[in-house]
Amino acid sequence: MRYEDKVKWLSGSLLLLLLVWGLGLFFSPERVAARSESGALLSGKADAAADIAINVGASSLHLAKQGGQWQLLDGGDALPVQTSRVEAFLSALAKAGHRRPMATAKEAWNNLGLDDAHAKSLKISDARGKVLLDLKAGNRGPTGAGLYVRFAASDASWLVDSDISSWLTADRGSWLDLRIWKTATGSDSVQSALASADVDFAAQAAATPGAAAPKRIAPKHIAFSFDRAADGWKSGSQVPDTVAVESMLRAALNLEAVDLASHPPVGAFDKINATLSLSLGTGKTRVIEVGGQAGDGRWWVRTSDNGQASALSYQVSSWSLGSIFKDAASFMKKTP
Repeated sequence: MRYEDKVKWLSGSLLLLLLVWGLGLFFSPERVAARSESGALLSGKADAAADIAINVGASSLHLAKQGGQWQLLDGGDALPVQTSRVEAFLSALAKAGHRRPMATAKEAWNNLGLDDAHAKSLKISDARGKVLLDLKAGNRGPTGAGLYVRFAASDASWLVDSDISSWLTADRGSWLDLRIWKTATGSDSVQSALASADVDFAAQAAATPGAAAPKRIAPKHIAFSFDRAADGWKSGSQVPDTVAVESMLRAALNLEAVDLASHPPVGAFDKINATLSLSLGTGKTRVIEVGGQAGDGRWWVRTSDNGQASALSYQVSSWSLGSIFKDAASFMKKTP
């Protein structure tokens, strides 16, 4: 064979070997797995989701979109939730991430926290019932950043970089819209405030913070009445401290609960322990009524806005109520 023919033959063989090597590398199991590891957990767009079911042990949470609004379904009741929180959760699931295969057999589930006894379940469907995501979540990854998951109808387990563990273990209060007033109103719109209480809520909060059965505090009648004046506030012939009054009003207008219910327990409002009435410049009146204790340092609270009673009842902490219902003397200007 001539030298030129040998060069051509060797060059062709080299090109063929390079081609085979390249194809082998491109279609290698590792490369195929790597390409399949990128993608979102949620199938489809986030705004297509209409039903979210989260189960952690014996605890369950059911969120559903009704009339374009997200609500928490509690038995036969539909409670308001923070729409922005739900949308942020769905957005995190719809965001493309990286997933790495860990095992193909269910024998690995126990070590990863993916067995039925310990795994957290998440199922999301659209308005037609089509499942967009159905997974079990287990332990965090070795670095604490990732999360082990497995998908329905598969024994395989994965490590994903979408850390949704905190969302799955959050209590229902973190999802609920716990604002007492759904429409914001500034303290500058209040023209008068009238309050009466037979409980020293601040003392209750200070005596046993976080206790399930607060220590009984001696009854104490609290009352105050303020009217807006040209240069601040007045209380009969006295001049209260404007900063103190405005602070109380902001606490009342921005009051948030710890939990809420459509149907409070029987007897929750048999006795009204405190009342606050705020007259607004619009001619409307907002009223807060405090009923009985709800346990764990909380009290049942209901509201009305211009005579329209709220359909919800709230559990509010003694600490929050103590920032509103204060002795009249605490509002007065201090003399040097």
